[in-house]
Amino acid sequence: MNHLPCASKKKNHVPCPALSDHVVEEIFARLPAKMVFRLRCLSRAWAATLSSDGFEDLHLRAANFHGGPRIMCMMEEADKERLKVLTSSLDGPGGALFLDVPRIITGHCYPPLITPDVGEGPGYKKAPLLTTQPCRGLVILEAVEARLFHVYNPSTGQIATLPEGRTTGVRTQYDYAYLGLGYDARTGKHKVVRVRYGGRAGRLPLSTGAGCEVYDINNANSERSWRTITGAKPACWIDSYNRSVFLQGHCYWLAHRKLCPREDLILLTVSIRYETFGTIAPPPGMRDDYPHQHTNYDLTELNGRLCIFREFSRWHEQYDVWLLNGHGSDASWDLHCRIDLARASPQLKKFMFMPSDHIHLSMAPLAIIDNGRRILLTEHYMPTAICAYTIDTGYTESLLDMSSAMVNLVAVYEESIASPGCQPCEDTALISSSSTQALLIILRLLPRHIHGSLKLVCRSWRCMIESDIWRYFNRRYINRS
Repeated sequence: MNHLPCASKKKNHVPCPALSDHVVEEIFARLPAKMVFRLRCLSRAWAATLSSDGFEDLHLRAANFHGGPRIMCMMEEADKERLKVLTSSLDGPGGALFLDVPRIITGHCYPPLITPDVGEGPGYKKAPLLTTQPCRGLVILEAVEARLFHVYNPSTGQIATLPEGRTTGVRTQYDYAYLGLGYDARTGKHKVVRVRYGGRAGRLPLSTGAGCEVYDINNANSERSWRTITGAKPACWIDSYNRSVFLQGHCYWLAHRKLCPREDLILLTVSIRYETFGTIAPPPGMRDDYPHQHTNYDLTELNGRLCIFREFSRWHEQYDVWLLNGHGSDASWDLHCRIDLARASPQLKKFMFMPSDHIHLSMAPLAIIDNGRRILLTEHYMPTAICAYTIDTGYTESLLDMSSAMVNLVAVYEESIASPGCQPCEDTALISSSSTQALLIILRLLPRHIHGSLKLVCRSWRCMIESDIWRYFNRRYINRS
């Protein structure tokens, strides 16, 4: 059989010019975060380039430049202790939502993400709560019953557990804390701010004061532990059930100057770079309707601006969405959207009320689209749908129906390769993957007298066998047998 001559042996063959590394890097920066992770296996040089802080910033700008807002939906799978994270975007024709391949977060890992609900009984599971709004690709999830906080990247599926905070002041069984996630542009690293109170939030014994700590994520100079903030502490109380928002170098919380009853609603801010606290006044005329309960306002980010909005209520005929201009003494509020509930369109009323028992839902804005002409709305808790509300006409279009699934939260995020950091202890990291869990199950079935020999296999096996998690599983196995 005659073979065709190789193209490289042709006399008139012109070799294709190779692309420069700069051009290839620009191409890689427009790829999804998970694909960038795979490209790190090309060579050591590319692994170093694609892991650098400069490329992380380039990827954050390039990967989120085109298309509409990216939306993260976290839902529970029926009869399974795991969560399914669906990521979607408004890239399709007509602004339709398209769901990408789901990323699974298992609940069988240690520390657990899905924990038993103590109040409802061992048969009920509680999914993690979203503690902060996304910040440059990272969010913080709280495993409520386990009292653990996890830094999570929805783009890559990476997750890391925050270490337990230091004791700031006298610690009691009623301590509670709030976390804020921010980014320090000077160091190029994320920071977690923890504000801890002693006592109960709005009940006896009352809160006595605040202690503040900072945890540096992926900072080589840090000791992977919390450090106490020196200086003035916030003279206010952060409101319960509210997520922190990071914008313009600051983290924001809703707070009150007086706790019981809640009075003087303000916004507490902390500078991520200088680690100092401040306050901002809310929009004019804004006050709480229920001084003895948590506030009926909430914070979010809308297209790079801080947004404060009121939950839907049968005692109010208007739904206002305010946006903040500037920061500090120059800050001012703009009324971006006001929805008159008495004159709302039938489509919006259908979205506002459940069809069976006409229960009011708490609505939350997700994003501003179509050059400010429309705003995305969804339920604040256990969302069932996402709709687009046209500000000028009041027309409401349903974009995504999630009523058939048990969705825990919906949030707008950014495609990012940011790392959530390392696990604070080696034993936690070792038991966090499915393959290592299977290995642990196999090894614990071996006779105990050879455990000493297994330590000599490698450093990972030695750390696992000497860990507290290994001893815990061994004790449970012995009790069962």
